[in-house]
Amino acid sequence: MRKITSLTGLVSFFTVLITGIILYVVPHGRIAYWTNWQFCNLSKEQWGNFHINVGVLFLLSITFHIYYNWKSILKYLTNKSKQFKVFTKEFNIALIITMIFIVGTYVEIPPFSTIIKISGEIKNIATKKYGEPPYGHAESSSLKKFTKQTDIDLNAGMILLKQAGLKVENSSQTLKEIAAANNVSPQKLYLIMISKGNKSKKNKKMLGN
Repeated sequence: MRKITSLTGLVSFFTVLITGIILYVVPHGRIAYWTNWQFCNLSKEQWGNFHINVGVLFLLSITFHIYYNWKSILKYLTNKSKQFKVFTKEFNIALIITMIFIVGTYVEIPPFSTIIKISGEIKNIATKKYGEPPYGHAESSSLKKFTKQTDIDLNAGMILLKQAGLKVENSSQTLKEIAAANNVSPQKLYLIMISKGNKSKKNKKMLGN
């Protein structure tokens, strides 16, 4: 069981490392959901789910690892006289290192703030590449609400979507539902609906036209 625990911890560690790196560079949520961003055919939400669940597995394996190696850990918490002592030199160093990372992140000082800043800059590159949605989580809005918010003619928009070969049941469907049913992104639906002049002055300004 010790071997299984250690190997599970090892495998889950590298899995969490990979998912963590991907989530570090993934576009902001509003961009990822709007453009249906994917990596290896997996969405931001799916990568996040993997990260959470495998992270739980990693924590469980570490917990069992501590259990199986409890005697060794207790030895780390003894002084030179072999007396049990929590705040040994080694423990204090480990605690200080951890606190430096926590406090450094909280007060936003380099290099901790730099790590966060780099992630933000990478995400902003994706924002420039894919573009912003008309408003936050627009993909969760019903077609009726979305067209009202963006000042698009609903009937004309639905006609354009159907002419593009997309299946739309009714205006109560969310853009996310329609996009998923047609294997396209919510952004694609928006671009179709504002094509052929079906856009107001507001949309023209948004698109820079």
